[in-house]
Amino acid sequence: PCRYSPIGSRRLLIIYEVSTFRVRKGIASLSKINLKLVQVQVFFRHGARTPLHYIKSSLADCVWTPDSTKDAPETVIPIEHVDIFDQTPVDEDTVDLTYKPYKLPGGESIGMLTTVGQKELYQLGIRLRKEYAGADNLISDPVNLAEIQVRSTRVGRNIKSLRSLIAGMTEGHVEKPLVIPTMRFEEDVLFPNTQTCPWLKKMFIEGTEELKTCPGLSTLKKKLREALRVDHLIDELEDEEGKESRDCQVYYVRDDYIARKHNNFPLPPTLSALDPEVDHFSAVELLSELLGARRNWTANLDVNIGPVLHIILSKIRAYADIPPLQLMAVHDSTLLPLLCALDCCDEIWPPFGADIIFEIYSQTSGSSVSEFLGPVKDTNFTSNDNIDSKIDWTTDILDNLWVRVRYLGKGQPLASLWNLPESVHRMTGSNEFIPLRYVVQKLTPFALSLTDYRIKCQSLMDDAEPAGKIHGAKNL
Repeated sequence: PCRYSPIGSRRLLIIYEVSTFRVRKGIASLSKINLKLVQVQVFFRHGARTPLHYIKSSLADCVWTPDSTKDAPETVIPIEHVDIFDQTPVDEDTVDLTYKPYKLPGGESIGMLTTVGQKELYQLGIRLRKEYAGADNLISDPVNLAEIQVRSTRVGRNIKSLRSLIAGMTEGHVEKPLVIPTMRFEEDVLFPNTQTCPWLKKMFIEGTEELKTCPGLSTLKKKLREALRVDHLIDELEDEEGKESRDCQVYYVRDDYIARKHNNFPLPPTLSALDPEVDHFSAVELLSELLGARRNWTANLDVNIGPVLHIILSKIRAYADIPPLQLMAVHDSTLLPLLCALDCCDEIWPPFGADIIFEIYSQTSGSSVSEFLGPVKDTNFTSNDNIDSKIDWTTDILDNLWVRVRYLGKGQPLASLWNLPESVHRMTGSNEFIPLRYVVQKLTPFALSLTDYRIKCQSLMDDAEPAGKIHGAKNL
């Protein structure tokens, strides 16, 4: 049995069928068809870092010195950090300017990847190598950088996490520097960015207003105050007036204390018992701040992660022309909405180093998809309002490719979650492998090219009433 909590409701999903598939060296042997792995896209969160928030408690404290963020020797490989548009080198002095001025006890800045976090991503690299490298697999072993394409947000912890992951995959043996392209932070679309799309601030207002009526959240904050022995949950780094008389978000508390836990600092003795509630309500808080009122979560996916969804679909379409392993260093604020778009969000905060993997397979034997589902009647899945977002899908690609999504290493039963025809399960003997046509149908309504995304955000702002100072989600 598997439990899922899709947006809009919480439900128990029991999967009775026993999966009969086997995947070995990139070959999936299913009930009535065989598949070969042709592309893998990995969207991963950075490793453990220094916290972004500081919730003081007399029961436990920590000292974040620069020693906590020293480079782990095994994770150090040469890199070239370049702008994604013109390939010019990025001045590293311009990176993390949002974080560097804010100092934690001990002198280190907030949001910096720790030595522990580097080692976590090194281990993720080892895992990916075991799963996808080797003779007859997706990429060669030893790993060849020419078979890998990477991208990161222009955030130091993500760039270092990507470096650490590649170091783990290659055991530190690279013939040339790893080229890491990024966009200016103010323009980035790999996470819901209020600087790129100010309309997201409206989502923040709508979502936080709804959270005020959530009784479970109020109860949890009371438990946290008792566990920390404080009158209010106060972020010492926040500069807003009146913070001493109200509680900060639960995910601020989680951010601080999960960072302490991963870096082996002592915690208040009763805090760990609250972890399941904290992980859940933190995710609900952030999703509400990003997507607005719960009833609108699905409708608002396009202005949150529309460009990410377009990147995923575009890479699938171009699978034969680009490196087979695609690595994207993103954030928790990317992963949670992405899980929502896939209808497999359990509303639990993604851990450090969390990964969502899209495995793309080409069918090598058995009846074609169109033979047991019928031909695709229309390959144009894009709204006429988003012409630049149109992807030229061919019937051959839609008929030949299959998709499997994994989260935290586990295959997601999308065939059941999406209520796909029973014939799909008969062909595969699994709930994890689904024809590409269903992924395209599912994600295309929310997928926006960079051009269409900017047009939509500007259009929404033009129609909006003027507003005063409004804050967006603060997970970044």
